[in-house]
Amino acid sequence: MTGTTFTYLVIAEDGTSHEHHARLRTGGPDDLLRRTVGGWPQTLTLPDPDLYAWRDGDGGPTARQPNPVGSRLVADLGGRPLPIVGPIVITGRRGSSTTSLTDTQVAALLAALVQCR
Repeated sequence: MTGTTFTYLVIAEDGTSHEHHARLRTGGPDDLLRRTVGGWPQTLTLPDPDLYAWRDGDGGPTARQPNPVGSRLVADLGGRPLPIVGPIVITGRRGSSTTSLTDTQVAALLAALVQCR
C-alpha cells in the first residue's frame, strides 16, 4: 500500500520555510499535523476557503519561540494579526476537510513569504 501524498508548508520559528510531501498510509493528516506543530493542532482562521493555517494550541505554556515570519504571513493572508509561537503549518482545505496543497497554492505561499522576511 503506497498511500497518498500530502503536501504542506511549514514556517519554522527562525523564519525558514519548507515544502513537505508526506505519504499518508491511513486516515487523514491529524497525526502529521500533531507531530509538525509539536502539540495539539489549532486552526488559525483565514478568509481563504481553500487554506488552513495551523499552530500548536498549547504553544504559550510550552515556552516556544516567537514566529514573526509565520505571524506576518497569517496576517497577510487575512488572519488575525497576533504573535504566534512555534512552527506554523499551511495546508489546503475543502469545506471542513484538511487537504494537500496544490502546486499553485505552494507557489503563491512561497511568493507571499518573500514579502514577510
